[in-house]
Amino acid sequence: MKKTASPASKRTGAGISQKEGQAAPRLGSFKVYYFGTLTGPRRTFEALLADDRRLKFGFFALLISTALYTLVYIFLSSRGGAPSSFTPFLAIPRDVYYQYDRFFLAPTMIMCWILAAGVAQLLSRAFSGQGSFEDMLSVFGFGIGISTLASLVHDLPDSFLGAIGLLDLRWYEQALNSATVWRTILWTFYSLSFVLFLILFPKGVGAAQRIRRGPAILVGVLSFFVYQVFFIIFNR
Repeated sequence: MKKTASPASKRTGAGISQKEGQAAPRLGSFKVYYFGTLTGPRRTFEALLADDRRLKFGFFALLISTALYTLVYIFLSSRGGAPSSFTPFLAIPRDVYYQYDRFFLAPTMIMCWILAAGVAQLLSRAFSGQGSFEDMLSVFGFGIGISTLASLVHDLPDSFLGAIGLLDLRWYEQALNSATVWRTILWTFYSLSFVLFLILFPKGVGAAQRIRRGPAILVGVLSFFVYQVFFIIFNR
């Protein structure tokens, strides 16, 4: 009698490249996927893509960073923090820019997530990508959520200290744009965030689309570039 594969086994076979004799990825909890994205991204993404909850979990991962960065801008605006090193793209006075960012952050971060996933989905078709748009959203949700934690390690404590009056935010903003140790610390964490993006986006593309490493890196890097450019337009 001919055996019929179950839906789960079909998803695993079609959506995840498996070596012969290798066990299928085990489904896990949100916490397993969240921290696994940092410790073993490709393996974690493959398991995630076999999980029917992948899009919901990807959205949750994104929402964690969205909520934390909204807090950053709430803290910054509560004590008169203002950007000092750039001319805003939007016609908003610097002194109140962070007040608007409290409301811009969440919708623009979600918009950039969708945009980056859409770009990756379209570009992957040129390399015979096989994944769905939902797959791209799922892995990019975790990619963005984990990558932004590195910059939050700097931004959240500093903005909180400013909000409770232990740090002069106007002075600190100037220090971040001068040759000081504070600028070195800032760029250390921001560089780590960029590196994580450049690792997790390509790995997410490779897992979701089942394409070779070279094309996955190209698509992942271009998708990150699109994400970052549009994010910076609204949030600085």
